[in-house]
Amino acid sequence: MKYLLTPALAAFALTACGSPSVDADADGDGNVTAAEMKEAAEAVGGDLKPEPGKYATKMELTEVDMPNAPQQFKDIMASSMSQTMEYCLTPEMAEKGWEESIKEGQNGECDVNSFTMGGGKVDMKMTCAVEGGGGEMTVAMNGDVTSTSSDMTMTMDGTIPELGPVKMTMDFEQERVGDCD
Repeated sequence: MKYLLTPALAAFALTACGSPSVDADADGDGNVTAAEMKEAAEAVGGDLKPEPGKYATKMELTEVDMPNAPQQFKDIMASSMSQTMEYCLTPEMAEKGWEESIKEGQNGECDVNSFTMGGGKVDMKMTCAVEGGGGEMTVAMNGDVTSTSSDMTMTMDGTIPELGPVKMTMDFEQERVGDCD
């Protein structure tokens, strides 16, 4: 699940501001490609890219429901997935835009099922393979975004081999805090 929290995905979360709401599944097949996302971004305002710079990111695991896991495991998971960090979004990374950021953020492990954006809001649902094989997670992300900040909630629901059913909710906030060092 770590592939869901990469700076590329953070860049994606920052890029979804605009006015009208657009559903990116242009062909209605239930699978949103990176190209369809790029077209949706362009439809709600053209060149919607994050501003390059240094970003402070706070991720907090707010809910863990793993009936088959011992409490100690849940506590370790909560502490390892709740963190604050800073990263530099270079002009080159920001310039990649929708298609490359989404592709990198998925790491080839996810299929986007729905994606709607507009008016500073984003709503996205994906189906992702669990690292190590054998399991699948449905991932929903929604929240408020601008070119310099985001406040998103991510819910992951599925099955992990040897753990059984899993549901986790994370809050994900980031803000541009200046120029890169």
